[in-house]
Amino acid sequence: MGKVTRRDFCWSVTTGTMAASAWAQARTLSSPDPPPDSSWTTSCRAVIAEAYNPPFYPSFDYTPEKAVAITKALNANAFRYPAASYFAYFPTRTRYPIHPELAPGQDPMKETVDLCHRAGLRVIAYIPLNHPFMEVSAGNPFYQEWVKRLENGKPMTTEHYGYTPYYEGCLNSPVRDEIRQLVKEVVTGYEIDAAYFDGPYMGMRNARRFCYCRPCREAYRKARNQEIPPDDGSKGREAEIEYTLWLRDEVVIAYLDEIRQMIRRERNVPVLFNDTSLLSSREWRNRAIPVVDGFMFEAAETPEQKLFNLELGHSTGKTIWTYVGTHTQYNREHLKNERVRGWFSYPVESEELLIDGATALAGHAGLKYWGLSRFFYMKEDPLSYASGRYVRSIFDFAARNSTLLFQAHSQPVAGLLIGSQTIDWYDGSIFMADAYKNSYYGAFQLLKERCYDCEPFLDYRLSPELLSRYRLLYVPNAPCLSDPQCETIRRYVDSGGVVVATHLTSAADELGRVRKDFGLADLFGAHLKAPEPVEIPDLYLLPVGASEPLPQDPQVVLFEAIDPDSVVARTIDRGHRRTLGPAVVKRAFGKGQVIYIGSSLEPIYEETRLGVIRDYVGSLIDPLVGRFRRYDVAPRPGLMPHCTVSGNSLLLHLLANTGNKWKKPRQREEYLPIPDVKARLRIPGGRKVKKVHLLRAGRAVDYSSNGEWLEVNVPQVAIHELIQVELI
Repeated sequence: MGKVTRRDFCWSVTTGTMAASAWAQARTLSSPDPPPDSSWTTSCRAVIAEAYNPPFYPSFDYTPEKAVAITKALNANAFRYPAASYFAYFPTRTRYPIHPELAPGQDPMKETVDLCHRAGLRVIAYIPLNHPFMEVSAGNPFYQEWVKRLENGKPMTTEHYGYTPYYEGCLNSPVRDEIRQLVKEVVTGYEIDAAYFDGPYMGMRNARRFCYCRPCREAYRKARNQEIPPDDGSKGREAEIEYTLWLRDEVVIAYLDEIRQMIRRERNVPVLFNDTSLLSSREWRNRAIPVVDGFMFEAAETPEQKLFNLELGHSTGKTIWTYVGTHTQYNREHLKNERVRGWFSYPVESEELLIDGATALAGHAGLKYWGLSRFFYMKEDPLSYASGRYVRSIFDFAARNSTLLFQAHSQPVAGLLIGSQTIDWYDGSIFMADAYKNSYYGAFQLLKERCYDCEPFLDYRLSPELLSRYRLLYVPNAPCLSDPQCETIRRYVDSGGVVVATHLTSAADELGRVRKDFGLADLFGAHLKAPEPVEIPDLYLLPVGASEPLPQDPQVVLFEAIDPDSVVARTIDRGHRRTLGPAVVKRAFGKGQVIYIGSSLEPIYEETRLGVIRDYVGSLIDPLVGRFRRYDVAPRPGLMPHCTVSGNSLLLHLLANTGNKWKKPRQREEYLPIPDVKARLRIPGGRKVKKVHLLRAGRAVDYSSNGEWLEVNVPQVAIHELIQVELI
C-alpha cells in the first residue's frame, strides 16, 4: 500500500474500511518520529493534581513543595501538573484567563517541574483542549467570540463540578488559536516529559449539538458550499451525516492532529489524551486514536468494566493509562444539582482503591492516582490514612514487579467486535442507546467466565490482519456494519474462522441506514422477517432435543432460517402457547462455522448473571474453540480471572470482586476473600515448568502437572492474587 494521504485517512475513518496495515500507516500521519524516550509511559505511577477543585480552584492554595512530598510518600514516579483548567496556572501570554490569585511573575509550574526533576519524578503536563473554562459570570468580551451557539444565536452553556456555569467553546472560533498557543508555551517553556490532553472537546453537555456561530457557518460554507443544516433532522439524514462527518474529521480530529504535529516539531514528548468518552455517542475521540501515542480511561463503574476498557485500549496498540481512585466519591442522589460533587480534598476512599489498583495491574495499564487533593489539606503524612496506605501498596507492588507486569500482553482466543458505529448512528425505534453497553459488557463477561482470553476491538478497525489474531469472532448486536466490513467477516469464516453474531448484527450500514435484510444474510443462513425486534413477556429458548427451556431475552428478532436443519433452538412464547420461530442457527460456511442468535443474550447475562445463559452459550462455542483455552477457573461469585504472558512467564490474575457495591454504586467498600480457588493453566508446547509463585502472598506454591495442564490450589484470594508460572 502506498503513502496514506490526509484525504485517504479521513475517508478510512469515515467508512471503516482501512485495513490494519493502513491503520499502522495512519499513525505516521502526524508522528513520523516516535518520541525518543517514551518507554516509561507504559509503567508510570503518577499522582494527579486536578485543578478543577481545591487546592487550585476556586482559591489557589497549591504549593509545589507539598505536592512533591506527597507524590514521593506514595512511591509514585511521575506527577501530573495542570497547566490550565478554568484558569491557567502559569504566566501564559495568551488570552486564556490566569488565576487571579497568581502574583505577577509567579510561576508555580516552573517551580513544580524543577522540584520534580530534582526528586527523580517525571512531569506530565495536563492541558485542556477546549474543555469548558469560560465562566458565564466573568464578563470577558472575548468569550462572546469563542462560544458555541444555537441556531437562534443563543450561547450554549454547561456545568462541570457544580461551581458555576461555563460557556461551551467552539473549535472553529478564535479560541482554537489561543489554545494552540497555550500548548506551544507549555511544551517550549517547560521541561515536561509528556503532554496529556483533556479533549479535544466540541462541547461538554452540548457535545452533540450543531454549532451555528459565525466562524462555524463560514467554515462550513467554505468546506461544503452550503449552510449548516438544522439539528432537528428536518433536512434529512444525509445532511446530518455530511455535517457530522465534517465536524468530526475536519474540525475536531484535525485540530488534535495539528497540535500533535506542532509538539513533534517543538519538543518530541509522548502525547496522550483522555478517552473516557471512547464509547460515547458522537464524541469522536475513538477516531482520534491514530493521532496520539496513547490514552487514558478515567474511572469505571465496576471492575469488570474497567478490565474491559483496558483490554479494548490495548487492542489499539497504544499506551494505556487508567485512574486509581476517582473524583466522584458518592452518589449525590439527594442533591438538586447533580453536578455538585464531594469530596475532592479528603481521603474518603476505602478498599475499593485496592480492587481498582488490582484491576489496573491485571490490565497492565499505567497507574494514575486521583489525586493530590485527597492529602493536600490533611495534617498528617499520607501514610497515616488508610487510603494513602492502599495507594502506596499498589504502587509498591507495581514497582517491585514492573518488568513482569508492564511487559505483559494478552493472547486472545476471541475477538469481540464493539459497535462504535452503532453507538454513533443507529436509531431503531426500540433501541435503548443508554443500555447498549450491556451487549458488549455481557459478551465480555460470558467469554471471560467461559475462560476464553478475549480482546474487545473497535468495529472501524476490522480487517483481515486483525481477525487473523482470533480463533473466534464474537459480534454482539452490531447493527451498523459497512458492506466491506461484512465482506471481511464473511471471508474470515470462509477461510476457517468461527463467528458468533447476535440480534440485529448487520441490519444497517455503517452510518445507520437500515437494510432490507441482514448484510450477512448469506453467512447467517437467515433472513429478517421484520426490520425491528419484538418485545413480548415471558419468552423462553428451547434447544433442539432439550426437554426444558431456558430464559430467553424478551426482545427478539423475527427471522427465518434458509435451511431448517440449521436451527438448533427455537423461541417459545409461553403466554400465547406458540413458537415464534427459530432462535439460534448454527451452520458451516466454507471452511468455518457461524452461529447466529436472534436475541441478544449478552445483556441478559450482564443484567442477571444467570448461570444457565452462560452454560448455554458455552455449549454452542466450546465444541468449536474450547481446545484453544489457555486457562480454566470454575465460575465463582465475584471471582475475575485474567491471563497474560510476560517473557518466560504465564501470569494468571485472580481478582476477588466481592464488595458491597450493590447497596449504592459509589459507597465505600470492603471485600470478603474467596477461599480455595483451583486454577489450571495450559503449558505451551515444548515448554516445561520451572517454578510457580503466588506474588501477592510472596511465596512459592505446590502444583501438579500432567505435561499439558498445570493445576494450582490457591488457599485464598484476598482482593488480588497473581500466579506466576516460570517456564523453561
